[in-house]
Amino acid sequence: MKLTQQQLETHLWGAANILRGKTAGQDYKNYILSLMFYKRLCDQWENETDEAIAEQERQHGRTFTEAQKARFRAHGEHRFSIPDGSRWGDVLAASTNLGQVLTDAMKAVAAANDDLKGVFTVDWNQPAPDGSGKPLIPNEVVHALIQHFDTHDLSNASVPSDVLGRAYEYLIKKFADDAGAKAGEFFTPPEVVDALVRILEPKPGDTVYDPTSGSGGMLVHCADYLREQGYHANRARYFAQEMNWGNAAIGKINSVLHGLDAKIIAGTSTITDPAFKDAQGKISKFSLVLANFPFSDEFWWLKPEQQTDDKKKKDKLKKEVFGKEGYKDPFGRFGKGTPFNAPPAGYGDYAFILHILASLTDDGRAGIVCPQGVLFRGQPEVEEETGEFDDEGNPKIKRRKADDEHLIRKALLDSRLIDAVISLPLNVFYGATVPACLLILRKQRPPERHDKVLLVYAARHYRELSAQNELRPQDVMRILVHTHAYGDASRVPALVAEYSQFIREQINTREHDDIERLEAEYADYVASVAKLDASVAEAKASLGAITGKTAKDKALIALAKLEARREKPAAKVAERDEKIDEARRRAEDDRHDVKQVGTELGSLYGTADELLKHARVVGLDEIEENEFNLNIPRYVDTFEPEPVVPVKDAIRELRRSEISLQQAEDSLYALLRKAGYVIKA
Repeated sequence: MKLTQQQLETHLWGAANILRGKTAGQDYKNYILSLMFYKRLCDQWENETDEAIAEQERQHGRTFTEAQKARFRAHGEHRFSIPDGSRWGDVLAASTNLGQVLTDAMKAVAAANDDLKGVFTVDWNQPAPDGSGKPLIPNEVVHALIQHFDTHDLSNASVPSDVLGRAYEYLIKKFADDAGAKAGEFFTPPEVVDALVRILEPKPGDTVYDPTSGSGGMLVHCADYLREQGYHANRARYFAQEMNWGNAAIGKINSVLHGLDAKIIAGTSTITDPAFKDAQGKISKFSLVLANFPFSDEFWWLKPEQQTDDKKKKDKLKKEVFGKEGYKDPFGRFGKGTPFNAPPAGYGDYAFILHILASLTDDGRAGIVCPQGVLFRGQPEVEEETGEFDDEGNPKIKRRKADDEHLIRKALLDSRLIDAVISLPLNVFYGATVPACLLILRKQRPPERHDKVLLVYAARHYRELSAQNELRPQDVMRILVHTHAYGDASRVPALVAEYSQFIREQINTREHDDIERLEAEYADYVASVAKLDASVAEAKASLGAITGKTAKDKALIALAKLEARREKPAAKVAERDEKIDEARRRAEDDRHDVKQVGTELGSLYGTADELLKHARVVGLDEIEENEFNLNIPRYVDTFEPEPVVPVKDAIRELRRSEISLQQAEDSLYALLRKAGYVIKA
């Protein structure tokens, strides 16, 4: 039976519910995702074998014996090898010590496939921390998970790869929602990634690189964009590095499920140990880089194994790696001998930005999620009075050097590398409460943009959710129109038409998926209500044929019990219907907003003063006058505009206020007269 994406999502999240709370912290996501992938590999291996045998039987015009099939199975060709004794059936047949059985099977599969090295990072037989010798995850829980996954075939015969890939991404997002603040380590909201990808427009031949890849969403979105443009995803090549082994494993699985030939290297820091270097040991170059690095990392200069050291040890290491001239970078990305100062020890943002810049080809481009502090932190060189005076009575002046971050930002602007900056709404990232922005770098820019920077204030428009804020499709549309128009009003109508159509389709797809997901999630309750309704109807129909008070009373009691049993699932079905109505209302509101946003954008680009409240192309001369400070409110009017009130409405409101004031005075005077006061006219 073919599974829909929503049925698969419900099935997978059901497995997460079995394991939640039974592992350390949020690690349960790694267990569930790796188990799902292992089941997929095994099922697809069996499916490939069955298809190959069926094809051979068709070619030979006869049915093979079981012995012939067994020989064929042993020597058939497969995308991934699953060794004997390590297949799903072997795990399913075991009854005791299941954690060890499952761990050994996954290790055997990884060892048999170079592409799967580092994918299975969890130990299902990890001992409990109490020293009892018992496994952290009890045998019965592992058994329940295996039985749960066994209910559905996950091969291409039941689940096409694109469906499984989308379901996997949905599952990652569900884990991110569940993890809250910690999710920022492995997940970037898809709306933000989508905006970055559509700004940079991946193309065939690109080498795509993510230096802090988490669960691999940046790579997957680039591949999706290429498919959308009519190309095979692997017309680009994909590379990534991720310090956390567990997150890298999720990313590797993500790339495999989406059919990407991605090289993802794990376990080391991109800053201290960059994984991609050429034959001379220099940083490798890529044509497209996307990244959401750890914001303002205080210990960016430490290797992962050193970040657990105590403060005293870290202070000693700091003296070793930071000389008088700053961080001694052996890869020539910043510091002495480069155009860029070394970033300060306490903020790692520019370390990642400069690594990304060093990783770009001569015509490369990059989209980076950054804290807005990179736009304005750091002071220029200044002269200050010391409060002392020389012999002639003149105040003594002290020259204070420019801060490193100011100098780096100035160098980036002087080099004409910053193409655009887009501020984002607060609280759209998991665990990052600081204001964020998108920084767009381009090594080669059109001549008309050479001495300019586009600044977009996109922080006003978002959907407020209970835990965080969300960019709506129409909010992404604003960003894309502003960015691709780059101040050119003549381009806006075509851009609005293009993105309006695309965004409406996106909203329709989301509405369909949300409703299908709810129907799959509540399917058991719907079936239960239908079954109980049939039983209630049958019981009511049989009442008329029952004679005798005792028998009738028993039948009525049985009917009442059936109706009582129906209440809980019926309430759940009503809950589903309410959520479906809400999904439809939200989609309808979003569709209405797309039309409204399109009209608004057309109007903005016809009114310069209104456009200044949203986006502005700023000359580098003006930025220099502002001491290379890129804080967007310096250039864009970010104050909330006062609502425009028509004159006739203002006059009407004034008249109402005057009448109300006169009535209040009359009432006051009447009360005073009643109290005996003489009121003179």
